[in-house]
Amino acid sequence: MNRTSTILRIAVLLGAVSFFALPFLASAYFGFTLPGRGFTFEPLMRLATGRSAFWDQLGRTLLLALCTAVVGSALLTSTLLWLHLRARKLLPIAEGLSVLPFVVPPVALVMGANLFFRSIYPGFLTHLLSLVPFYVIITMPLMYRALDSGMLALDLRTLVDAGKSLGARRLRILIQILLPNLAPAMIASSLICVAMVLGEFVMASLLLHNTFPVFLAQAGQDNPRAAAALAFLTMVGTWLLLAAVARTLHTPRRPQ
Repeated sequence: MNRTSTILRIAVLLGAVSFFALPFLASAYFGFTLPGRGFTFEPLMRLATGRSAFWDQLGRTLLLALCTAVVGSALLTSTLLWLHLRARKLLPIAEGLSVLPFVVPPVALVMGANLFFRSIYPGFLTHLLSLVPFYVIITMPLMYRALDSGMLALDLRTLVDAGKSLGARRLRILIQILLPNLAPAMIASSLICVAMVLGEFVMASLLLHNTFPVFLAQAGQDNPRAAAALAFLTMVGTWLLLAAVARTLHTPRRPQ
């Protein structure tokens, strides 16, 4: 019976690995090979060197990822610290509200914001950084949970009381005690945010902004092999970011 169970588990594991790995490997094979020439970086190099838009839009996306991570971390860290220290009864409500971005489709969010800003500030949505508030919203559920789990692992009240007993003011307690202990959770939430922004296509496309995912979709129409290779490298980079998140979350946290 145990042998049958072991074989069944191995079969399920191999089936799951094949289901996810085969399309991934097929994309890499298609992107990094040419008929009659075998393995080559030529399609990818032609795409990277032949279009200045590649580096421009990659830089735009990295800027958006950085701004989103900073704004999202600042908003959620301050809000969660207040909830954990002053209003713990509101934490279940805040947790429920944090999943609303999963309920509201990005198309509805963009169209609603477009109608709102068109009447009060028409030029707002034409600026690249107008995507930052939208990206903060769609990354909020995962960033919220990463930060919340980091705070639950610490006895924030004891740390604050210890700082006050030593004569430290609130700002000093925040900068020298709370934030250093929350650094792993903040790094993890930021990496999750960056990984999501690197793959976000719908909002940027609807608002007519040229970002890296939009460039990838457009490149696939003219040079599908290069687009497949670039998508493969993007997925590898995203996996490395998520691996960094996992390692950060498993790093032992010791109070400073």
